Amino acid sequence: MPIYEYVCESCNHEFEELARSPSDRDAMKCPACESSEVARELSVFTAGQGESRPANLSPGGPCSTCSDPNGPCPLL
Repeated sequence: MPIYEYVCESCNHEFEELARSPSDRDAMKCPACESSEVARELSVFTAGQGESRPANLSPGGPCSTCSDPNGPCPLL
């Protein structure tokens, strides 16, 4: 069952809801102001293979001396 992201067009509150059927989406109300004028937002997702890690980490991992996420200290 998909969880969708919504934004209220009345108060701009962003929220997520489980929508089991089109009738659930038609009856959707903003949890902040209870307006029924909500719009589904585009979700951001990623798809890929293998292990993911932040781009700023070096292949060897953080420095074991100072824990700098960019890798070993240049002074070592």
